[in-house]
Amino acid sequence: MALPTFGLAANPFDPPLKVRHVRLKADLHNPQVKRQVSCFYYRSVVVKQVDYGEVGADRLALLPVVSGNATPCRSNTETNEYVIPSDRWSGYFKGVSADYAFFEAPDGTNGGLGFMVLRIYDRKVLFEDIAQHSLQSIALHEGTLSFQYQRVFQANCSVVSAGSACRDQLIHDTGVADASLSACGHGYQAAKQSMAKERCAADVANSATCVSEELTHLDEQKWNDAPTVIVYEVEVSLKGDASAITRRSDALACRPSD
Repeated sequence: MALPTFGLAANPFDPPLKVRHVRLKADLHNPQVKRQVSCFYYRSVVVKQVDYGEVGADRLALLPVVSGNATPCRSNTETNEYVIPSDRWSGYFKGVSADYAFFEAPDGTNGGLGFMVLRIYDRKVLFEDIAQHSLQSIALHEGTLSFQYQRVFQANCSVVSAGSACRDQLIHDTGVADASLSACGHGYQAAKQSMAKERCAADVANSATCVSEELTHLDEQKWNDAPTVIVYEVEVSLKGDASAITRRSDALACRPSD
């Protein structure tokens, strides 16, 4: 039986047949902001992104293909346009693979970026998660879409302050090996060091003891109690309405949540 081959190209998505960018009139109150409509044409769908230069696109939508590339690209909402509800997703379009469209969040969370997978033909959201960096690969094999990435997972407790109870829960939830969580103490300390240095750099009157003083303040603020975030490699399989996550590595990083 042939096995799926995962490509490691920088862009694992299907190349669009055509991309159109239409500049919109400038906002009189913010003339420096770039406003445009972007349309990505594929064989089975046109994805429209209306961007007014704010955080997150103003509108993300799917349009049926009309006579090849004749589907119009404009800010108007077409009668046959499906608009993704803004309370469901308000980020940006990422790419298409087979019959699936991928969208990314407008900003980061815990050092990663959220993404959503939507099945094009019935507009159903099948999967959401947070990835560090971009998806590593995407493959379709016998009706199953599989993709790999570094998952950013937040526990509901702190391994550093709660100890074994939190470690056991995190291992149960993710399947990572206990030994790979030994880096959490160092990860928390490194994060606090970075925070302290940033605060001191922003203070022009900081003293030679600024970093140590800020570290004391962070400990007083109980940063060791912040929920633990780990990064580990996974593979997700989507078939029908079902999704499954398979762990591909132990914890690659451990740090406090934002």
